[in-house]
Amino acid sequence: MVFLTFSCSSVGPQHFRLKTNITDNIGALGDTVFYEIINPKNHSINNLSFAVNGSPSINNYSVLSHLGKHLLTANFSAGDSDIVLEQTIDVFADEAPEIYSYELINTYPHDPNAYTQGLEFYKGVLYESTGQYGNSSLRKIDFSTGKVLDKLELDASYFGEGLSFVNDQLVQLTWKENIGFVYNPDDFTLLDSFQYEKSKEGWGICAGENTLYKTDGTEKLWTLDPKTFKEKSYVEILTHNKYINKVNELEYVDGLVYANTYQFNKEVVVIIDPQSGVVEGVVDFSGLKDKVTKHNRLDVFNGIAYHPERNTFFVTGKYWDKLFEVKIIKKN
Repeated sequence: MVFLTFSCSSVGPQHFRLKTNITDNIGALGDTVFYEIINPKNHSINNLSFAVNGSPSINNYSVLSHLGKHLLTANFSAGDSDIVLEQTIDVFADEAPEIYSYELINTYPHDPNAYTQGLEFYKGVLYESTGQYGNSSLRKIDFSTGKVLDKLELDASYFGEGLSFVNDQLVQLTWKENIGFVYNPDDFTLLDSFQYEKSKEGWGICAGENTLYKTDGTEKLWTLDPKTFKEKSYVEILTHNKYINKVNELEYVDGLVYANTYQFNKEVVVIIDPQSGVVEGVVDFSGLKDKVTKHNRLDVFNGIAYHPERNTFFVTGKYWDKLFEVKIIKKN
């Protein structure tokens, strides 16, 4: 997509085009991209400069150095106009994701009134964050019986989202309220709160080695400082041919992020390399929703928690009356 800005003059950006040597502006990692201004009416151009991702480009070429979006910008003057032309170049993964399925190990009760947003084990106990204004909560659960052992109801002005644990503290996101909460996981005492500065919504969160990963409804996977909770950087979540947005509940296992995606017609989890953003695998969980009791509020697949001692995953959905223990297996 090309974005154009200009001042009022007889010479405008419609007289120029920013062209690259990349077909459909989709490149591969390491490609050299050449660019030029197409000027069919031969207007006089002055002070031409290029930049890629905000960094000046001395020459009329650059190397695609990372996956995701690259923003190419040309600035120049023509006549009495200052003109800016922009072009996005996309770099996707080299290979399509591996496809996985699951083996169902056990089925447990789950509260059908829980709009599941976050799910995670901490010291062998299952914790859950639920959403919806007026019904958001933080819960401690006996997963084998579905019994809620402890529950903190959020103020009705907050829509609860993902949760995780860092430095023996529980972190819970809210959706559009631009705030996260930090609790003592033993008794849900509120210890602190933090504001989102760059990632404007709260969706999923999980803890990796010395960092936190957060999603915000876009294709971005953010890294957060585990002490200050400030956003440090992000990668774009992508496959071999598209970006993945609406990435919801997160779980970190063995260097990879397992993530629900907010989809109405599919039950899938994507497996993301958090360093590059590449989706290395897609887990097909179709069939699980068929095992859940049908009712009017039944909603989408969401919630994934890894149990390290059992080496299994626990998954459920919004307003589902069952919690499933599964093993993830490669699909034949």
